[in-house]
Amino acid sequence: MTHRDLARTRANGGFTLLVALGVVLVVTMAVMLSYRVVGREADTQADARRQKEAFFAAEAGLAEGREAIRLRTGITEETYANTLTTIINSGAEVTELGLAGANPPWYELLPAGPGDPWNYLRLTPGDMPAHEKQGADGVAYEDYPEQNNVRYRVFVRDDVDSDPGAVPNTDTNGLIWVAAVGEVLNRDGRPTRAVVQALIANQTGAVAYGPGCNMAGCGADNNYNNSREQNAPDVSQMESLPNNTPP
Repeated sequence: MTHRDLARTRANGGFTLLVALGVVLVVTMAVMLSYRVVGREADTQADARRQKEAFFAAEAGLAEGREAIRLRTGITEETYANTLTTIINSGAEVTELGLAGANPPWYELLPAGPGDPWNYLRLTPGDMPAHEKQGADGVAYEDYPEQNNVRYRVFVRDDVDSDPGAVPNTDTNGLIWVAAVGEVLNRDGRPTRAVVQALIANQTGAVAYGPGCNMAGCGADNNYNNSREQNAPDVSQMESLPNNTPP
């Protein structure tokens, strides 16, 4: 082999090496890009899941808060004045940053243990019955996910009553706000939160809702003894749909 042929072979080998390095670089960049897209999609799905969990926790806290208000309010009471007074006297006013100084003030409706104001929706093996920790064949599960990072808080405050001279923390119109905050902790640091609130009204006596006569006010016994429907429905004239069935 001449010196010229040897130089040409080395040049071809060097070009092939550059092409191979270029292909490896392109494949590596494609793999890294795919990994980044997949990771971002996983993070998005995780955020959406945590947002739903936080919302459901807030809804559960709101339902529990409304029931707590109902149990603390007397059947014959027309306002929440006594209920609010009891909550105020218990020292439940929230003084944390962001809620302190509100007018009317916010009060902790469902206080948790000392040092941690949050109520936790935990689900651990100790809370599960035996049949939930084993399969249909009776074999115990070796491992299963636990729930330790979902929590909620519930607050209550008086609404702005129609009376301009009303005391901010004394109810006069039978309406108060109940707000619940649901939160899901994660290892990244920043928690995911959801807030729901409802303006609830104090109402004495039972209320029945149903289709037809009940909704019109005739009562559950269908006796038409009310101010809207004094007589039974007029059935003297009745119409039926035409029979369009082909012969």
